[in-house]
Amino acid sequence: MDSLLTSLKSEWEAAVDSSSKEPLYHQLYVLLKNSITNGSAEYGRQMPTELQLSEAFDVSRITVKRAMDDLAAENLIARRRGKGSHVTYQYVHEPVKAPLVGMLENLAEMSKHSHIRVLSIETLRPPASVREQLNIEPEEKAVKVTRVRSNENDQPYAFYVSWTLPQGKGFTKANIEKKTRLSILKENGVKIGKVEQTLAAENADPIVAAQLNVSANTALLSLQRQSFDLDGKLVDILFGLYNPKLFTYKMILGAE
Repeated sequence: MDSLLTSLKSEWEAAVDSSSKEPLYHQLYVLLKNSITNGSAEYGRQMPTELQLSEAFDVSRITVKRAMDDLAAENLIARRRGKGSHVTYQYVHEPVKAPLVGMLENLAEMSKHSHIRVLSIETLRPPASVREQLNIEPEEKAVKVTRVRSNENDQPYAFYVSWTLPQGKGFTKANIEKKTRLSILKENGVKIGKVEQTLAAENADPIVAAQLNVSANTALLSLQRQSFDLDGKLVDILFGLYNPKLFTYKMILGAE
C-alpha cells in the first residue's frame, strides 16, 4: 500500500461517521478533495484505483466511483480509461500569516480572512495546570471553548481550546463564530494589556487529526497564548494547534 493510500486510510478510519446523514460517497469525496487541495496528493500524482480505495475503506465500488466522479467534475482529477486518475489541481502554498507586530490588531485582521466553527462551550472547573495559571480556587469555574478555524478555501488549519474567566455576557456560539474573543472581552469591560505566547511542536491526536483533516501523529505547530488585562491579571489562556502546511507565523524584530 503506497504512502498516500496509507495516509488516506488512517484519516478515513478517524473521520468516517456511519451515523452521519452525509452519504458515504460524500464523506469519501471530502476526504479525497482535502488531500488534493492541501497538497498531500500533489499535481500530476496518480490516485489510487477504485478497487484499491474500495478495499482500503471497506466501501462499495459504486461509492468510490461517485466520489471520484465528483472530483473529476470539479477538475481536481482527470480520469482516463486505461491510464487511471491523475491529480490536475495545482496546490499553491498560501499560508495564513499573523505577524507579532501589533499582534492584537493582526489577530482581528486574520479573523476577517478565515472562519470559526465552535465545537463546544462549557463552564466547568479547569484542570489543575490551567487553574493555577488563572489563579482561581479549586471550586471556581472557567469558560472552555473548543473550536476550529478554516481559511477562505474552507481548509481547516487550526484547532483551539481556550479557558477564559467567566464574563457577564457574549460568550455564545453565535458570537464567537462572528467576533473575536478579544472583542467579546472588550465588550465586557476587559482590556488586554499584554499577551505572552509560547511556540512548540506537538503531534496530532486522533480527535485533532480528524478536525484538521491530517493523519494522526502529524507534527503540528503548538501555541499557548496568555492574555493579561491592564492590571496584569491573566484572564484568558488559549491552546492552539496549527497545520504547518497552511499556517505560518511571521516575526519582525526591530533593532534598537
